[in-house]
Order: sequence, then C-alpha cells, then structure tokens
Amino acid sequence: MSESLTIPLNKLAPWSGNVRKTGVRDGIDELAVSIASHGLLQSLVVQTGKRGKYEVVAGQRRLLALQSLAKDGTIAKDYPVPCMVVENDAISTEISLAENVVRAPMHPADQFEAFHALAEQGESPADIAARFGISEIAVAQRLKLGRLSPVILEAYRMGQLTLEAAQAFTVTDDRALQERVYSQLTSWNRSAHTIRDALTEDEVATTDKRVEFVGLDAYTAAGGVIRQDLFSEDGEGYVVDIDLLDKLVSEKLQSTADQVAAEGWLWVETSTECDYQALSRFSRLHPEVAELSADEQAEYDALSDQYDALVDSDDDADETPLAEVEQRMDAITAKTQAWPATTLSVAGAIVTIAYDGKIRIERGLVRKEDLPKLRKSDAAVETDAASEDDTSSEPGLSAKLVEELTAHKTAAIAACLIDNPDVALAAVVHKLVLDAFHLGYASESCLKLSLSSPALTSALSKPEACTGLLAIEKARENAGEYVPGSPSQLWTWCLERSRDELLQLLALVAAKSVDAIQHKADRPNSGRLKHAESLAIALGLDMTDWFKPTAESYFGRVSRTQILAAIDEAKGDHAPSLDKLKKAELAARAEQLLAGTAWLPEPLRSASTDASSADDESIALAAE
Repeated sequence: MSESLTIPLNKLAPWSGNVRKTGVRDGIDELAVSIASHGLLQSLVVQTGKRGKYEVVAGQRRLLALQSLAKDGTIAKDYPVPCMVVENDAISTEISLAENVVRAPMHPADQFEAFHALAEQGESPADIAARFGISEIAVAQRLKLGRLSPVILEAYRMGQLTLEAAQAFTVTDDRALQERVYSQLTSWNRSAHTIRDALTEDEVATTDKRVEFVGLDAYTAAGGVIRQDLFSEDGEGYVVDIDLLDKLVSEKLQSTADQVAAEGWLWVETSTECDYQALSRFSRLHPEVAELSADEQAEYDALSDQYDALVDSDDDADETPLAEVEQRMDAITAKTQAWPATTLSVAGAIVTIAYDGKIRIERGLVRKEDLPKLRKSDAAVETDAASEDDTSSEPGLSAKLVEELTAHKTAAIAACLIDNPDVALAAVVHKLVLDAFHLGYASESCLKLSLSSPALTSALSKPEACTGLLAIEKARENAGEYVPGSPSQLWTWCLERSRDELLQLLALVAAKSVDAIQHKADRPNSGRLKHAESLAIALGLDMTDWFKPTAESYFGRVSRTQILAAIDEAKGDHAPSLDKLKKAELAARAEQLLAGTAWLPEPLRSASTDASSADDESIALAAE
C-alpha cells in the first residue's frame, strides 16, 4: 500500500538503505537550479522513519537539491514536498533499485534538439543557462549540436559517429556540406580530425603562422570573418577569407622588405615559406663582426638590466615598455653585424614568416648566377662543388629510380649513424681532414666545417613511407626538445654537456649531412658514393631492414625484363606462366615471390669487401 502526502522538507531525511552510493552529489547544483526554475516534477518516495521523520527511498538527489535551495534561502526550510509513502523495507529496496537500474537515460542527441527547440521558442542562451544551472558556453555548444543536420544527429544516435565526431561537424552550419562530407567518410575513418579537415579545406586555422603574423585584430578590422570552433580546447577557429589574409600578409611582408632593401642589397624578395629546400638554392655570405662602442655597450647593459626587472615584476598589465626595451636592444645588437659593400653588391635577402608567426629575414643569400661576381671579388661563400663529369646513371635503371633508391640508402645510413656516435665522429673528422687539405670557402664558425643536408624528400616519391627518413625526423624532434632554441645560449649549453651527450648530438648532426644519393650526372664510383659505401660497411648497414621491394616501390617502375631477372636471381629460373602476365600483374607477383628474401635492387646492395680492403679504400679516398 502507498499513499500521497505533502511533507515539509525539514521532516525528510536520506534513507541509509539507498542502493546508489557512488556519484550521489554529481550535478546537484544544476538539478537545484532546474527545480528552482521548473518546480519539482516528480514526487519523492518515502517510508516512515524515527522521531517523526520520513526517509527518502527514491529521490535522494532531488532531496539534496531541495536542501541546497533551502540552505541558500531560495525556498523555506519547511517547503512542502509531494511524496509517496511505502511501509515495507523489502519494497523500499526494490523501488530504490528500480529507480537507478530500470530507467533509461536521455540520449544526448535528444537533449541537443530540446535545447535547440527552446532557442527557437525565443529563449536566450543566458536564460537557458540560468534555468538549467549550466554555463552559457555549455548552452552554446548544445545549441550548436542541436542545429546539426538530422542525418548527422541520427548517425550519432545510431552509434555510427562518436560525440567527438559529431562535435567536429559543428565547424560549419552548412547542412548540405555536413551531409556530403559524412557520405564520403569511410567506415574505418570517421575521426574528428578527418571531419574537420574536410569541412575546412578552404579555410585557414587561426593557429596558422600567417594568421599570427597578421594578427586577428588586423584581419577582422579589414572585414575578415572568423568561424569559431566551440569545441576546440584552445579556442581555435578558422579564417574564412583567405584572399584577404594573403593580401594582408603580402602587405606586411612588403613593408619590412622595403626597409631591408634600403640597406643596399642587390635584391630583396618576400615569401610566406622559406624552408631548407628554398635556401639550398643559394650560397650564403656572412656579416663581419663589429665591436660596440663603450657608450653603446653601457646602454645595452643598462637595457638588459631593465628588461630583466620588467620580466621579474608582477605587473604584466602593459607589455609596451618591455617591447620597447627589447626593440632598442635589438637595434644595438644589429650594430655588431656589418655587411661589406662587396657583399651587398652580389647578395640579397628574403623576408619571410618564422614558425611562430614572427618576421624572419634571411640576409646574405647569393644566387647561382651571381657567383661569378662573388669569385671575382674574392669574397668568402659556402657552396658545394657540382660535378662536371658527363656520366650516366646505374645501367638498366632510370635515373629517377636510382635517385630514389639511393635516397632510401642515404636515409638508412643516416638513421644507423644516429645510434653510432663513434662512427659519426670518425665520419666528421674525415670530412674535416678533406676540408683542411682542399681549397674551400670560409664558414661562420671558427671551425672550417660546413653542413648541408641532401634533399631527401624531393628525391622520394613517398617520403612518409621511408623508414630511414622517419627515424631521422623522430631523432631530430627529440633533440629539439632539449637543445636551446637561442643561438646565444647554445655555446654555454654545449660546455655543460657530457662527452656522451655531445657525441650523440654530433651523430645526429653528421646523420643530417649524409648524402649518398646518386643523381643522373653522378658517376657510380665517384668519391662521394664510394665513401658512402664505406660508411655503410662501417655501420653494418643491412638495407633489408630499411627497404622492401614492392610493386609500388620498385617492380612497377622497371621493365618486364628487369622484373623477371630479379625473380630469376632471387628464386632461380622463373615459371613460364609468368611470361604471360601483364606488367602490373607481374609486378604484384614479383612482390609476393620475393617477400621474405634478401633480394635488393643493385643500388641498395653493399660491396662484399673484407676489413683490409675497406681500409685500403679509405686510404685511397684520403689521398684523392
């Protein structure tokens, strides 16, 4: 038997037998706000307790919310609460269990649509937030989800999309676009990252260095529109008007370029991207070091002390004084570098954007066509001597394929070198000895050592599939986490490192400089390639660990005759049935037949030399 009663709140108490023990107080504040806004929508179930009290069997969280409202004075302590009274302990336990187990939670998609319906009825996000006791940003997020295409919401309901994936669709309000992107997703790749990329392929993230360079304020002041991603942890959004962004970037770069041109350079260019590949087209000249005057040095020291004081102060409301001090210090530092007139007459500069969105100026760049002028003036420049031999590539293979195969070998040698600092040290010393006995160009360092890295990525059709290159990049990223980013700190940092740490770093530097790529104009037995072979032998390089000949990487790129020759070499005479296969089928079959064998294309094979012949070769190379 049960009866309905209205019981004063201060006569209600929790029941010790309630089956729900965990997370009882979670979301109580939100529930209290909801009850205050909408009233108690469901009666409590109680049983008689001791000393005139009633124990709440079902509705424990509603009781806690009501008590919270009474505590802050929103309702009276004796607020009348509608209740259903039961008298049997066994029934009470069953009711408590049923309330917490049998009930089905509301699907979030239904909640999103309900919030959207409230907004459609004229409720503001602030009103909704107040009535349900949640933040306005939470309301905005649910309203955004509620406006998704019904197709997307249904896919979320059916478990075909995760909540994170559904949130990714909110970066656009274009339902047709949402549905088109969803239809193009594969069942195995419906990640939020993939969805965002597809929906914003014609937009630029606000974290892009171009946006940081121009500044969001300047972009919006020029009439630019930003699409905000409500579910981004760092408040990321997307710049919609890319043409406007590019225009602002170009204007700001050109403004700095005009100032650089006034320094007297032969030429000045602007570029949003200027990586190693772009800079490798130029030789480089360096400035002469000039001493500061006593007054300038004194001013710099005073500014340095002022800068430190500003950084250490607690007042960070205005960064203007700090920026002004830094600008003046940079101006004085610039006086320590002097560019001779002979350098200005043959070299130029590129004004570009650094990775962090700040301006970056590469000065002292010499175009190849201007090198004759440089040599005539006896200026010092770093450059690589190009081979003048008119020779052919590996017989029987295309020059492009030989270049790519030897790029794999280069990456593999470099990757092995990273873990062999002693061999790396020997390789670097070998390079220094060669430089010491041959005419070269001066370098910025007091050591006459120049470092250049081969263009591995341009030589590889699929750099992302090159195991050696991935190993190099991983090592470089790891080193980037502890090596100082400021050149002014690097020397002191190096002095504090142990021998083993320096050797490991030296191995990485040496690895970055390895160039065993055989280009079209290279002789297969050139000194550089012969030394690369010697280095591979010293490292114990086994290219079968780094390269697998497949239809895509090799067999599909050579002739039928070469495919059959490879099969014959690895497996003996081939079956006559292979002669009847089409080229693509033969390439795929060759991949299967040679899988698990040690067969490699000729450019990847190591020379079969013993230790003594390797030593003889090293002596011969040193004498060249």
